[in-house]
Amino acid sequence: MKNKSIRYYRPGLGLSRALWIVLIALAMAIPAQAAVVMSPYLQAVSEKGVCVMVECDSKAPVTVQFGANTSYGEIAKTQTTVPTDANPATCVHRVWLSDLKPNTTYHYRATQDGLAYSADAAFVTAAPAGVPFKFAALGDFRTNTAIHEAIVARVKDAHPAFSIYGGDLCGNGSYGMFKKEFFQPNELALDAVAPFFNAPGNHEGWSPNTKAFTQSPDGPKDAQGYYSFDYGDVHFVSINNQVSYSKGSAQWNFVKKDLESTKKPWRVVFFHEPAYCAGGHGENKGMIVMTKELFEPNKVNIVIAGHTHIYQHNLVNGIHHFVLGAAGAPLYDLGSADYVVKSARVQHYAIIEVNKNKIHMVVYKNDGSVLDTLDLTGAGAAKTLPAAK
Repeated sequence: MKNKSIRYYRPGLGLSRALWIVLIALAMAIPAQAAVVMSPYLQAVSEKGVCVMVECDSKAPVTVQFGANTSYGEIAKTQTTVPTDANPATCVHRVWLSDLKPNTTYHYRATQDGLAYSADAAFVTAAPAGVPFKFAALGDFRTNTAIHEAIVARVKDAHPAFSIYGGDLCGNGSYGMFKKEFFQPNELALDAVAPFFNAPGNHEGWSPNTKAFTQSPDGPKDAQGYYSFDYGDVHFVSINNQVSYSKGSAQWNFVKKDLESTKKPWRVVFFHEPAYCAGGHGENKGMIVMTKELFEPNKVNIVIAGHTHIYQHNLVNGIHHFVLGAAGAPLYDLGSADYVVKSARVQHYAIIEVNKNKIHMVVYKNDGSVLDTLDLTGAGAAKTLPAAK
């Protein structure tokens, strides 16, 4: 008679049970619908880090592999998520890569399920003081996606370290419009290798989706719509025209303290609604007040805005004010004013090279031909060069 306390080993049954245990554990760890729904892109680059943005259909952690080459070697995981208003729901994961070296190339790729990885991409961390760098400036992408896509393809070919955007990324702040007009293939290809810093426009607004899809560097608590950062020898300030910026507001006080405290030799400010503009929407009186009381006393060199869909270079009290307002948006009529250096009713973008002693800015038409140039040397002494023929 067999002892009922003895259990006999059956190879087939034991292997099957072990396999089922593994499969059940995996199913519990990863939601059935967990998936990356848009290719990763970059925000908030600094000398020591960057934020990898990954939109997914669940909050299951995203893992980013990164390193000096495609062997990677390091990993980082989701720190926070911000929901979009998509239906079905999605959220944008923030995966911060930290403890990086300045002015260094890093490769990265992302996964949520541990099996499917995004394509390899590479970026360069921010340059320290004294190291030359190049960045792009453009804005108002909405409506004409073919023009937008052609322009950002040319921008990518110029190999900027990052871009500053003057807002109006798309026609409104809805999830569908972000996908239809902004996150197009060429835009995502650029953003995967060159982080962008956005100053929100009136069309996307400071909306839930704008907050989900953009991430600032460190800024005032709970006010990430406006911020500043250093890159090489330039101090950048991004102003949000979609929240209060009047004298005495939290944003005004932030800009005042920030500009007064920087020691960088070059200062660039960017926002959506220009202080000085002849044509289109015209001048913004509130930004004129901020210009006179904060920008001029603190030796800002360049101001970049959009909103009016033209190119315009204006010079007021030593500050070069640029309207870079047409990287896809429908063009507006030009106006005239004593401060106008050059105007053009054309789609365009700018590439700006910086070193400690010089800023060289070239504005290009959307076909790649040169529209205008500017050189600043030393402590902001300016020479405006004629446009190429």
